[in-house]
Amino acid sequence: MGISAVPGSGKTFTLSLLAEHLVRRLSGEGKLDDREVLVVTFTNSAVENFRSRIGRFVREEQGLLPGVGYRVRTLHGLAHDIVR
Repeated sequence: MGISAVPGSGKTFTLSLLAEHLVRRLSGEGKLDDREVLVVTFTNSAVENFRSRIGRFVREEQGLLPGVGYRVRTLHGLAHDIVR
C-alpha cells in the first residue's frame, strides 16, 4: 500500500494503528513466532517514529513486548536484510 498526503494528516498514526491491529490478530492466533508485520518507509526518522508508536500501542493494548510481531525498516535496510 502506498499513501500520499500532506504532513500532519495522520498517515503515521493511522498506519501504526493498522500495524498494531495486525500484530494483535496474529498474537490472538498464536502465530507471532512464524509471521510478523513488515512496515517499510523511506527515512530513519520515520522508522523510529513508527517503531515507537507501534511499540507503545502494542505494549498498552496487548501487554506484548515492543518489537515482537512486527519489523520496521527503510527500503535500504530491507534490501540489506534480504542480501544478508
